[in-house]
Amino acid sequence: MSVEKIIVAIIAALFQSIATTFLVCKQISCSDKKKISKFLLFAFLYFILGYLFVPNAVRFIVFIISISLITFFVMKIKDLNSVIYAFNAEMILAVSEIFISLVLVSVGINSKEIVTNSGYNLIANILISILAVLIMSLEYIRKLLAKEIEILNKKRVIKIYILIIFLAVYFLVLKNGFEFLAKSNYYINILFILFSVLLLTMIMRNELKYNQLEEENKNMLNYVTKYEKIITEKGKANHEFKNQLMVIRGYAQMNSPKLIEYIDSLTVDANKTYSSYLISQLNKFPDGGLKGLLYYKLSIMEDCNISYDINVENGVKTKLKNLSVKEHKNLTKILGVLLDNAIDASKKCKNKKIIIEVSMEKNKIIFNIQNTYKGDINLNMIGTGYSAKGKGHGFGLRLVKDIIEKEEIFELENKVEDGYYVSELKIKKKKINSN
Repeated sequence: MSVEKIIVAIIAALFQSIATTFLVCKQISCSDKKKISKFLLFAFLYFILGYLFVPNAVRFIVFIISISLITFFVMKIKDLNSVIYAFNAEMILAVSEIFISLVLVSVGINSKEIVTNSGYNLIANILISILAVLIMSLEYIRKLLAKEIEILNKKRVIKIYILIIFLAVYFLVLKNGFEFLAKSNYYINILFILFSVLLLTMIMRNELKYNQLEEENKNMLNYVTKYEKIITEKGKANHEFKNQLMVIRGYAQMNSPKLIEYIDSLTVDANKTYSSYLISQLNKFPDGGLKGLLYYKLSIMEDCNISYDINVENGVKTKLKNLSVKEHKNLTKILGVLLDNAIDASKKCKNKKIIIEVSMEKNKIIFNIQNTYKGDINLNMIGTGYSAKGKGHGFGLRLVKDIIEKEEIFELENKVEDGYYVSELKIKKKKINSN
């Protein structure tokens, strides 16, 4: 082993260890100088040994293992996130490697000389390290990686996607590395890497939207419970108001027929008031968010000039009271999504109409939501992320599907009947928990 190769190994290892330390520390927001120094030292030792003794064919996988272990023990990341941090660092270095290799080949340097010539090899390593640091300095990249970690911690199944990209990039580097034989290979592999990064970005953004939807539903549940008090108080007020009118009528009967006539008209109007009917229907639901949710959604329908009907069978309140707190919250989430979709679809139609019916069968409570719609609906794609509303929608029905898969008491059927899109949610009472 020549002195020249050792010197090149030391200089290249210094730059690459600094870049890798920067990449990992930025991901975990580490500012502990002692930990950073220790990480840099172990990384430096790894890169020297790797440069001198590890074949190009396996450097990618050895890097992941080594940096994961260093992150695990030095940075005290006691979970699989240490692997993700190492993987992210290697992804950025791989992108930098291919880009720098492309630039060097483009200016006339033979691809084989980048590997065999110590000077070119050193220049390439230095440029790769600098570019990797510049990429990680971009705020967008840091935010993207932060969201990636957040999503993976919530949705560990997404690690399958990461594994696929990891293997694809590994085989890419294993096959080519610095040793591209033709310039066309650079363009092909750059496009492949960009595709992998784009795919990862799309996965992260979709999962982020999904998580945001879950958070919005949680916040909405807390918010709409305020409406329940309003509904209950209105129901009491309406009842008390009519009682007071009857008392006034009795006292005034002997004095003024006009007063009696006026009060009688108020009584008739109060009985005919649609809001009184609405309150009476909503009060057939128990407290816990559902009543407030419906009041809130019906208010939105009025704002959108959507006509609606709501009919609730007597006895529903008693049956729904047997739901556990978790089941009641999940029911509210499901209905929130179904009503939102009904509103979005109906408000695009000339005939804006939504019908809500709640009934009971022998062992089931049934929420039947019907709405007018415009265009075609692919019923087979419902719940897969597809939405007739176009790009960026469909996450609500996916949330509903996830809840139904976990909670066996819920069944959902989507169909089209008589010009209405119908969502029929069934709650199997025999599965409901008794408190």
